Amino acid sequence: MAWRFGGVCVRVARRESEVTEQHPTKSDVSRAGISLLVRIIALLLAVAIGFDLPGDKQFESTASASSLLQARDKLKDPRIIAEGAKLFAPSCGNAYCHGTGGVGGGAPRLRGKDLDAAYLFKSISNGIPGTPMPSFKSELSDEQIWTLVAFIGSAAKTSSAADPPPSLPAPSSSTAPVNSAEPIAFSSLVGSSQAGKALFFDASQPRSCHACHSLNGEGTPIGPDLSAAASRSPRDLLLSIILARGLKDAQYATITVALRNGEKVVGVKKEEDAESLRVYDTTELPAVLRTLQKADVAKVEYANESVMPKDYASAYTMKQLLDLVTFLKSSPQSKSTLTLKDLFQ
Repeated sequence: MAWRFGGVCVRVARRESEVTEQHPTKSDVSRAGISLLVRIIALLLAVAIGFDLPGDKQFESTASASSLLQARDKLKDPRIIAEGAKLFAPSCGNAYCHGTGGVGGGAPRLRGKDLDAAYLFKSISNGIPGTPMPSFKSELSDEQIWTLVAFIGSAAKTSSAADPPPSLPAPSSSTAPVNSAEPIAFSSLVGSSQAGKALFFDASQPRSCHACHSLNGEGTPIGPDLSAAASRSPRDLLLSIILARGLKDAQYATITVALRNGEKVVGVKKEEDAESLRVYDTTELPAVLRTLQKADVAKVEYANESVMPKDYASAYTMKQLLDLVTFLKSSPQSKSTLTLKDLFQ
């Protein structure tokens, strides 16, 4: 019999000597079944977290040793580590999280600490209650989480993250960038609604928020309307900016249109009729509304993900992110005052 647990296939075989011609009673079958189930669960847990089982004469794990070695070898694969580095940088490699390269920021250092792989997988999947660490199991596949585990468990010189993307507004010398490895005191930064509004509607930046979002009737209705954003928690607003999360509204799903001339248009569908598709082309921002004749279309695909750029955590400074959240939390009737600590509550 075989079970798959944490990516490791475990086979449990019974000895031939255990098979007899006797006909067991129902109670014997029940007791044996319960005992077998308990032992299987213990075996799977032990294999998953890397502990050795005490000697057990009733079971033989025909794949445990080789499967564990193969799994651990995969966590050392440079390709898998590189994939993990790409995922880690925008989501975790920030000053308020684990710092550039996982060397520590507002959250603890991860790399170079020889952390247990199963513990890392569980923590990334489920989050850590009572801390800012969110759950990623609804955002990342098991394979993606294992690539993060591989990167965290790698030596610093084993992998290099991709070059940082070009920033949006250039950080001033008085504000620390988000991807700085230096910890930032929770009480040292206070958000400015006025500064956040200037960032949101900054016409000089093609990727500023207003290029895709509307707020109280101002902006561009490509992505979700943010007029009700004040009802959301500061932490939720921050995560929606810096993490690429699944969509709750299929209306804003990513559409990829392959044309017969070889061109690809990626963006958000506005509308369609019998003869044409109208798509906000977000290949470059600001987006352009294009009308595509269906006769010219070779293939249309949808993906349940946002076209929102995924590098805002490294593009904006911590102060700028706090300003944006403060602005979104404010309303004409009430001006919010937020500190960095509020983003993690």
